[in-house]
Amino acid sequence: MGPGTSTSATARPFFRTLGNTKLKLLAVFLTVLTILLLTLYSSGLSSNISPGAKDELTNEQDYWTWETRTQFRKPQHINDTDDTGRSQNGTCDTFPSDLLSHIQIVLKTSATEDPNRVDTHMASVTRCISNLLVVSDKETELHGHHVHDILADLPLSARNHIPEFKGYEALQHGNNIDGAAGWKLDRFKFLPMVERAKKVNPGAEWYVFLETDTYMVWDNLFRMLEQFNSSFPLYMGSPSPGRGVRDGKVNWFAYGGAGFVLSRAAVDTLVARETGEYGQFIGPSVTEQYMQVVKDDCCGDSVLGFALYEKGIELSGMWPMFNPHPLDSIPFGDDHHWCQPVISMHKSQLGDMIGLADWEDERDRTNPLLYADLVGYLRLGELPERKGWDNGAWGGIIEQPDTLSQHESLEACRQACHDKDWCMSYTYDTAGACVFVRSLKLGAASKPEIAGQFTAGWDNEKIQNWMADNKCEEPKWMKPSLTRIF
Repeated sequence: MGPGTSTSATARPFFRTLGNTKLKLLAVFLTVLTILLLTLYSSGLSSNISPGAKDELTNEQDYWTWETRTQFRKPQHINDTDDTGRSQNGTCDTFPSDLLSHIQIVLKTSATEDPNRVDTHMASVTRCISNLLVVSDKETELHGHHVHDILADLPLSARNHIPEFKGYEALQHGNNIDGAAGWKLDRFKFLPMVERAKKVNPGAEWYVFLETDTYMVWDNLFRMLEQFNSSFPLYMGSPSPGRGVRDGKVNWFAYGGAGFVLSRAAVDTLVARETGEYGQFIGPSVTEQYMQVVKDDCCGDSVLGFALYEKGIELSGMWPMFNPHPLDSIPFGDDHHWCQPVISMHKSQLGDMIGLADWEDERDRTNPLLYADLVGYLRLGELPERKGWDNGAWGGIIEQPDTLSQHESLEACRQACHDKDWCMSYTYDTAGACVFVRSLKLGAASKPEIAGQFTAGWDNEKIQNWMADNKCEEPKWMKPSLTRIF
């Protein structure tokens, strides 16, 4: 404190304006009373409100702890099974089909995709979606659903000046094109599929878009959407960096493979067109508006995010709940993949699509499906050592120097992992490398041409102990973020 100052210096002018002693005393009394009440209130918060509730009040945590409820019904035909043990009534008896009146699901595919992938997806992930809107680059029928040629909505004048549409014309005349040509056409589907979804179901509150290698946990998606207001312009998904915007920054878009969601207000804003005095459209559609941008970009999901950004709607990054990685490469047990609900996964194996869908149906769905729960499906903590397997491709640790004893043999690698309290699994490469993995991860089969080099294993006892010590007390519904990315 400097010379000539005092703690009451700033209060003196105020008291001089009160003009009499009674007012001075009243002011002092009210001040003391206010301080006392604030102290008591603060003390009450500390003693009577749980840590989770305090986090909600102060907004200090990166997640919500909502109490959600499942929309799925209890099965009515528990004992009605066929010789394989599966229900003859399927799983759709329990699916909350009534929600589909205000949630429009859109599946994007291509005539160049592997038919097995499309068939598997429609027999598992989207098997119960009665209002499924399937969009592609060729008109056809699939499993009772009409497949819409979404590229036919593009102006013919524009298609005639885009080289990639030579492949499209070939498809319309019954000729085959390769997957690379189909991928080049794919980016032109994003904006028209949003317009078509709005046209097909104008009253929907939510529009959900996914691809044929996207696995969607419908129960968790429906739980999450119940917490948001569709009249607010929301664009939700797994964030990915896209086109450049002002000040050298990039615009973030929702990665299409992980699936994404648009609220009714967001779709209305995106597809809105200028009209004339008689109600006729005088402005271009959003597809026409951004045709050149799509042509110049590699990816349609990037352009969709850019179009939304230009119309004032920024991405709500919901990673890791929307996950761009497949099940086998998820690092369970890290800061982002344990007590968080799982909404989607990308690049799903065909067997996992069916397996996960059936496994989900065996759960009672009392609680949301968390990443921690998926270890049961993967049997992490019970797996034997596997030859021709690699669980260190993502996030593996190779300690230096390469002359360390652990790099000399599989046995030495296994023992070295066991001796480190943080090592949960390992992969040994006969070329002379021992790879340690901190997280709980399944990994995947090695490439066939080098499968003989690799053997992977898990420290099952350590994994089981870790899981026992890290039970989830509540789900962590992650708040939107563009800084919390994979």
